[in-house]
Parts: sequence; structure tokens; C-alpha cells
Amino acid sequence: MNWIDYLLAALITLPILATLVLGIFLARNGKRAMGRPTIQPFFFYTGKFFLFGVWALFGFISVFPDYRNVIPFLIQTEIPDVQKLLAVVLLIPANLIIVPAYLKMGLITHIGLPEGKHELRTGGIYKFSRNPMYASFIFLNLACFLFLPSLLLLGVMVYGMVVHHFIILGEEAYLEGEFGDEYLAYKRRTPRYF
Repeated sequence: MNWIDYLLAALITLPILATLVLGIFLARNGKRAMGRPTIQPFFFYTGKFFLFGVWALFGFISVFPDYRNVIPFLIQTEIPDVQKLLAVVLLIPANLIIVPAYLKMGLITHIGLPEGKHELRTGGIYKFSRNPMYASFIFLNLACFLFLPSLLLLGVMVYGMVVHHFIILGEEAYLEGEFGDEYLAYKRRTPRYF
């Protein structure tokens, strides 16, 4: 492994660890991370599980590259350093988006719709994107495909991103109902992704 491989391993591990730490933090504070799905539960949970699984696989292969060839439908068996470096470049904005998004949401973060009292967060990174966590997924998936160019993983990532787009539409409808004009004004001034 060279320095690019170590950097890849560190950068893909950070959002995975941030997700796990957030879950532990929520649990220790008596909060439930799971909310109500915004779309049909099968699609909601499989979309989330598949994307997280692909990123975990990315992290695993970046640390244990000897297992790369067990991934089905790879279109490249050897990944040139320049391609890995491009994956590193994509992981930087992914981390710069997802970690502050988690920090800004804090204890009101949910997988799905929240239950009980909650508030609309429009500050910090949410001034620039209504869905920064989901926006970071675009960078994560592009980096993943560069590092693990498998047609099977590409299909899984496309499925996950399409599902997440519909999740977002459901969340937006919910937020319009909950916050009315405040959310509509926020929606007008802030893009959905970028």
C-alpha cells in the first residue's frame, strides 16, 4: 500500500465512523435514530442498507486490497494511482459536507421522519444545501465507483441514489406540512443538493 491507499482508507472510514458515532451518541442520550420511512419501507431500508454496505465494502477493500478480486463484475482489476487519487479528491468534499451536516443536526438526526418535537435546521451547511448528507452521497458513490468499478456495485449505488431522491421528496412534503411558509421560504433560497 502506498500513501494514496492510506489516504483512501482514512477518508472513506471517516463518514462511516461519523455515522456510527452519531448512532452511539443518540442512543446514549436516549434518542431513537430510527424515524418513520418517507416511502414504502422495503425501498427505504434497502436503499439505506445497500449504500452503507457499499461504502463499508469500500472501506474494507481499501484496508485489505487482496480481497478486491472477489467483487463480482469488476471492469478493472488494477486501479491506477491517478484513478485512486481522483477518488481521494471526491472523498474530500464528501467528508467536508457529511460531517458538518451530522454536527449541525446533532440530537435531532433521524433515519426517516422524526417523531415528537423537532425544529427546522437552516444554518451552517444547511444554508447551502437542504440535503447536505444526501449531497455527500454523490461524492461518496463516485469515489467508490472509481475505486471499485464493478457493474454490480454501480447498479446498487444507482438504486440507492434513486431511492434517496424519493426519500427526499417525501421529507420535503413532510417539512412543508410541519413548517409551512418558513420551509417554503427556505426551499426557495436553498438548493436541494448543491
